[in-house]
Amino acid sequence: MILAGLAAFTGVVRAQAPVAPAAPDPMVARADSQTRNKDYSAAAKTLEQVIQRTPNQFPVWVRLGIARQLGGERESAMTAYRKAIELGAGQTAKYNLGTLFALKGMPDSAFHWLNESVQAGFLNEAQITGDPDLASLRKDARYATLIANIHSAIAPCMTRPESRMFDFWIGEWDVKTLQGQMAGQSSVQLLLEGCALYENWTTPNGGGKSLNSYNPDLKMWQQFWTDQTGRVTEYRQGEWVNGSLRLTAQQTRPGAPGLIRMTFTQMNKDLVRQFGEASNDSGKTWTPSFDLYYHRKK
Repeated sequence: MILAGLAAFTGVVRAQAPVAPAAPDPMVARADSQTRNKDYSAAAKTLEQVIQRTPNQFPVWVRLGIARQLGGERESAMTAYRKAIELGAGQTAKYNLGTLFALKGMPDSAFHWLNESVQAGFLNEAQITGDPDLASLRKDARYATLIANIHSAIAPCMTRPESRMFDFWIGEWDVKTLQGQMAGQSSVQLLLEGCALYENWTTPNGGGKSLNSYNPDLKMWQQFWTDQTGRVTEYRQGEWVNGSLRLTAQQTRPGAPGLIRMTFTQMNKDLVRQFGEASNDSGKTWTPSFDLYYHRKK
């Protein structure tokens, strides 16, 4: 089954082809109409005329591949898709080329191009699982890998090891001091397909909320915190020290320490320590500011 109907395909072309002419090409429009009317042979001939005039527009080559494939000309469709890919085409050409290799009984090439389409942005699992052209691939072990690659592309944080390192903080907690006095309650939830930990912190006098996430560009964990007074603290520097996550923030409030940091340590599966420190000498020395223990609610 070809990746998309012509209307959807046209949208893909617009997204992938910033070099395409601003004004619609009347011959391309005619070919689109012929394809919609299932006159695939006429559509292919029209597109071949366009290519003679402008041979380096990959959207036209993709359209030609679709017209030929729908018309049953599989080998010539593959040639058109290959040319389109050579010129910069993405998921549509690669997916359709993969289906043609599957129909030819060439699974190695089929999986190569299907995975290439995923890397180019194709994330429609339902298309793959429901496509009859790919029936010959479903008993192959690589099929499960292909589906897993789509899941990873849709939700990369769920399989990125660095994004899972702070999961020990997820849960419902009673937070106490070292002496066992109740300091507050905390609810830490996993959000955004595993890309963020959201904390809702409450005390008898107020509370606050934080959003915590691994930043893959900076390769570190960061936290954005705000409380009921509107005070914001950005822990922009994160590092793992002996299995503990240390988050550091710079402060600009008058009278406040220049640097603060807090360290999260998993003591066991039901106990997490949060240790706070402050520095007034650019991090040369640190003074403890709080020492809290998160006890998982039963």
